[in-house]
Amino acid sequence: MPILLRSPSFYKKLLMHKKWFKPIRVNSQAKVHLVCFPFAGSGASIFFPWEKFLHSDFNIYAFQAPGREDRIGEDLIDNLELLVQKGSTELLKLVDKPTILFGHSLGAVIAFEITKLIERQGVEPKCLIVSGRQPPHLSLKMPPISELSDQDLVKGLLDLEGTDREIVKHPELLEIILPIIRADFKIGEKYLLPIKDQINCPIIAIGANNDPWVNVDELSQWQKFTRQECQLKIISGGHFYVKNDFQEIVQLLNQLKN
Repeated sequence: MPILLRSPSFYKKLLMHKKWFKPIRVNSQAKVHLVCFPFAGSGASIFFPWEKFLHSDFNIYAFQAPGREDRIGEDLIDNLELLVQKGSTELLKLVDKPTILFGHSLGAVIAFEITKLIERQGVEPKCLIVSGRQPPHLSLKMPPISELSDQDLVKGLLDLEGTDREIVKHPELLEIILPIIRADFKIGEKYLLPIKDQINCPIIAIGANNDPWVNVDELSQWQKFTRQECQLKIISGGHFYVKNDFQEIVQLLNQLKN
């Protein structure tokens, strides 16, 4: 979670809509909705840099759970069932075009669970893309950290790839970030399901070749959770490639626009 200085236009866009799904780019002429779900501890702004690289045929939305970024004053939700119920209700208001759901790490869990719910309402996504996450019947390799003391939680975060070490110099930011981390990791650590709920839309399972937490064999087992095809894609980067090395995933998404 890097601490970055952003341009005024960045914050204007961030504060524009207090909604569950941030409209990063919306064009009435677009052909497909792309709905992105961020990894644990992050928010919709992770996907803002994608806009300039994604084809204009995409409308781009990003999931924004309560308690982060422009929703910082709202209570956090650490219950997956409640989170996906509320999220699916809001998503159903948007899906007036073919829709692709993309979720990374914890975002893949939320995207999968929301896909299950909206399909029960008769809305079938064009595709679900799950990235950097084992399928629901496999346990996480990451050590559990959600119930650690603040000091040990910070140490656990620093041990994870992708965490900016400068964060420990800003205790006022830690006061905001640590509760978010606890809520998100609590959901991810408890998530484990038997192989029974299959979705109707195809799945693309994406992994990075230097991700220490998810391997190819695990990713391939997402096939067990769809009645359709499951494609496997391996790209360059580490676990947090969506933040640092997202060019390959954007190229893949651009191929799916038609």
